[in-house]
Amino acid sequence: MEHQYGAFIVLLFCLIIEITQADSVTQHFKSIVVKETHNSTIHCQYETASSSTLFWYIQDPNQAPQLILGEFTQKDHIPLRFRNRFSVSHDKKKENKTFHMNINAAVLSDSATYMLIEPDTGYLLV
Repeated sequence: MEHQYGAFIVLLFCLIIEITQADSVTQHFKSIVVKETHNSTIHCQYETASSSTLFWYIQDPNQAPQLILGEFTQKDHIPLRFRNRFSVSHDKKKENKTFHMNINAAVLSDSATYMLIEPDTGYLLV
């Protein structure tokens, strides 16, 4: 039924929160508009004093945040809703560290708030 209306626009929202002077995230866009079935990437550049693994979470309206995936998440631990469509790319260079999330074949239910979390510190980075 979703496809009867043609191309839907999917809005992907990211929160931008600066934690401390040493821990921060740079997000160039507060929201991203993507046509249904198109691919998108949520670009995030970060600085952190710790070396812990980062994880992407999704928060649907009126729901608690749900883990999507991290850099080393095994495929069978990724929720079915995101498996085979969501992936991450991580560049840990000293300057311009990035942790992007790639979304393939966007669907309307991808419209949500996306957060990058550092679990060892509990910091909400994006």
